[in-house]
Amino acid sequence: MTGPDTLGKRLGRWATLLGVVFVIMLAVVVAQRLSDDTVALLLGLGCGIAVMTPTLGFGFLLLRREWTRAATPAATPPTGTPQIIVVAPPALPGYGAPVTYPQAPNNAWSQPANTGRTFTIVGGEE
Repeated sequence: MTGPDTLGKRLGRWATLLGVVFVIMLAVVVAQRLSDDTVALLLGLGCGIAVMTPTLGFGFLLLRREWTRAATPAATPPTGTPQIIVVAPPALPGYGAPVTYPQAPNNAWSQPANTGRTFTIVGGEE
């Protein structure tokens, strides 16, 4: 067992007990003077806060875990240029030969092509 409590601890306990009794008495006196609607409103507010508290605690726990994860240094990437390895599939038969296209004469693009078609603009003047 430990020795007797110091005077400061005993006064602190006495002040805490006195404060709790004062708050309870004040709540009883105020609650007696309030209307039924106001008491219902305060009771609903208290229940809402009580229900919300575990969710907020869980959210802060996850947020703190994320902050801790972000604060730890990540593994350092290797220095130097990484090796690049390209694996090409084997060519299919007949696809490896170069394709040659027939060459057009040099003046083929300088003259408009004669297609033999005529165009009529509908609704225009004749």
